[in-house]
Amino acid sequence: MSLKPMIEGARRAMPRRQFLRLAAAVGLLGPAGFGCRSAARPADHSRDPSPEPSPLGPEYLARGLIAMSHAHQRGWAQGHYGAAVLSSYYFCRENSLDKRTARALRANVDAFIDRRRSEFPSPEPGRGAADPARIVEQLDRHVSQLGSGGHHTIYAALALRALRDLPEFATPSVVDGICRLLEVFAATFGLARKTPHNLEHPSPPYRSAEDIAVATLRATLCPWSHVMRVGAGNVVHWITHAEALVTLEELGHGEVARRGHAAHQLYISRPVAEDGAPAPERAPVDWLGPAYWESDAPREVQGGSWFFGHSFKLPYSLFRLLRYTDDRSLRSACLARAAKFSIPFE
Repeated sequence: MSLKPMIEGARRAMPRRQFLRLAAAVGLLGPAGFGCRSAARPADHSRDPSPEPSPLGPEYLARGLIAMSHAHQRGWAQGHYGAAVLSSYYFCRENSLDKRTARALRANVDAFIDRRRSEFPSPEPGRGAADPARIVEQLDRHVSQLGSGGHHTIYAALALRALRDLPEFATPSVVDGICRLLEVFAATFGLARKTPHNLEHPSPPYRSAEDIAVATLRATLCPWSHVMRVGAGNVVHWITHAEALVTLEELGHGEVARRGHAAHQLYISRPVAEDGAPAPERAPVDWLGPAYWESDAPREVQGGSWFFGHSFKLPYSLFRLLRYTDDRSLRSACLARAAKFSIPFE
């Protein structure tokens, strides 16, 4: 059956926000101006009177949700595929991408889906209605549990956001499938315990989404030798895990998000020792312009896998965290550092 009639009535207000651009003087994102909303007041899509659709279209929400709801059949890591597509949709929607850039991003997403066609069944959600709050309840049982980058929190936040914007896909098969994905993840990873370093250097509690964002952004600027020691992939997940906690709060699940704060703090709090290893040379990446998405760079990371979907997830999460700080130097440094994660590494 055609997907468009099914989802036409499900499209809600999808406004563009005023998002991050680096000023020309920064030299990272070209000549665009840089704007940032007050970090204390994230956008409320439901009240914005000026709806604008994402250039990718809501069918990408459908593809991502169905992929995520089927992933549990093959393992928790397969949730990356649907999560990558959902991230792409929101990255395109939230940022001022011109038509050429949006077209190039969409071509990458389509190629990503085509390469893993078996991970993306036909977007048929099934019949009936289910309450997405079941996903919140399932996550709440294990949100304080840290394992493999907090992917249960990442998957849940993206799924809940997508189901808010595509409510007709909140069917028993979709909601059950996502809950099972979270169950598989929880069964795979045990509860991480505090290390002597964490006990000796307790982190102050996060008081707000701004605290989460700023602490994470600053942590990514650790010496490159530390990045290599903990793994660049882990540092990327410091960002994606933090963004998921921020999104849960924005969606009204603040209590659940707060129960996940300690897990994230445990994740980013590691002893840091500088051994002088230099960071790799890397030209600035303009995720908001067409050149990057028209190149082979997004695809080629990790054996042509689009960084296992993180070529989409990293910029989505990073730009959402960046809007929580008005510190121009911190934004610039984090964008420069993140560019070094979007290259092949050991």
